[in-house]
Amino acid sequence: MHKLWQVAVYEYRRNVFKKSFIFTLLSIPCLIAFSVLMGLFLESHRDNSQRVGVVDQAGVLNPALIAPEAQTSWAKEYDEPVSLVAFETDQAARSALDANEIQAYFILPKRYLLRRQVEVIYTQEPDDVAWRQFYDLLRASLLSGRPVEIVSRATGGTDFIVRSIDGKREVPAASGPTFGLLMPLFIAITFLAMLLISSGYIMSAVTDEKENRTMEVLVTSISSIQLIGGKILGIVAISLTLLFTWTVMVILGIFISRQVGVGWFSDLSMDWRSVFAVVSIAIPAYVLATALMAAIGAMVPTTQESQSVGGIFFALHFAPLYISLSFLSNPNHPLAVLLSVMPFTSLMTVGVRNLFTIVPAWQVAVSAAMQVVCALAAIWVASRVFRSGMLHYGHRLNVWHLLGRV
Repeated sequence: MHKLWQVAVYEYRRNVFKKSFIFTLLSIPCLIAFSVLMGLFLESHRDNSQRVGVVDQAGVLNPALIAPEAQTSWAKEYDEPVSLVAFETDQAARSALDANEIQAYFILPKRYLLRRQVEVIYTQEPDDVAWRQFYDLLRASLLSGRPVEIVSRATGGTDFIVRSIDGKREVPAASGPTFGLLMPLFIAITFLAMLLISSGYIMSAVTDEKENRTMEVLVTSISSIQLIGGKILGIVAISLTLLFTWTVMVILGIFISRQVGVGWFSDLSMDWRSVFAVVSIAIPAYVLATALMAAIGAMVPTTQESQSVGGIFFALHFAPLYISLSFLSNPNHPLAVLLSVMPFTSLMTVGVRNLFTIVPAWQVAVSAAMQVVCALAAIWVASRVFRSGMLHYGHRLNVWHLLGRV
């Protein structure tokens, strides 16, 4: 056991203290941060605060509701309301538009009550807030004189709730899926990203020593299972370092986003049962893929050949995302259950299914157990493949060699 830990510490130090690892560690968080900041920058520079004109040729709108002090009362539900300005004629509104005093203006034609059509003229298309404020103003004006409860109900609009067929998931249609609801899927994708990024470390964990001939010295003082197990443990520790760093950066990014008022992060409540289900599958699934890639690294003679097959495991884990449309209408379809318990497909399948339902605990337990058993078996197979590769040094292993040794 002591030698296994020595190999793990050596593999960890050998990769973590490289400049390339530091670049990998920071590249993805920096890319995500750049994308978020760019989106916030573009959103902040949208000229949403510019005024919007209204021309009431049909005599429908209530002038009292267009007054600035009145708008602050009925438009208070908007975070950044747009000022609506009344114009007597189309020509006056057009002159204000040409002078860049307003960004657009709505026209209610004389026959509006018959045709129910609204015209809009703009140099910059009004955003959703402007449209909603205008229609709220129109509803409130048409209901002038009615009881306050009726006006409030009419201007409040509709509130749709998207509910899964089994009734276990509810998502407000207006806001869409929350950050907490998508967290299990984010965790699954993060583990797949780590698998893709660390595949280079995994595949070269054995081939480097084979190429520089130090492996011949190692095998005289350590068993194959200790060597392979220590290297896999070291690679897993490297991946956990990536995960921990990314998690800290994500938490920091969420904190900053909440401070600047990004609405999507206002509700961070999540289903911890779903999060635990995905994590319990992701960890052994990652160890399984790591062990199999280490076995491939022990089979091929050069590092370049080993690295070319790393993407296969990423594709196997990512495949359920492409066929998930077949069971979205029925998250408990037999195909969904089968993919949820099989190695390689269970991680992404459970992550997607958790968006629409709660995956039963027995399916999570079966999947995690199968992943653990397969991971342990893969570590043993990798050690045997490594041993067979040393006996056939300089030759490419084939199936007959492995059948004779495993």
